[in-house]
Amino acid sequence: MSVAASVLGYAGLGFLTRCYQLGIQKRNIFDNLGGHAMAMTAFGALGYYFHGLEGRQQELIQKKKEQILENRERLAARASAADE
Repeated sequence: MSVAASVLGYAGLGFLTRCYQLGIQKRNIFDNLGGHAMAMTAFGALGYYFHGLEGRQQELIQKKKEQILENRERLAARASAADE
């Protein structure tokens, strides 16, 4: 998923959340457009953060897998050396 799709998707969610909030309060949805802009900006920033978070998590998982494989190889080498 691209960065733009993440940001725009979460910004749209922010807009819908703000409209739902105003609907619950029975206020005019188009009364204060600044609130909509703030919600969209905040949710868009979250989308950007989550997009980068997925990449960082994948890198950490890959590094951890490599460490585990190295440890297994080292333990297997020790075990085979101890058997001889």
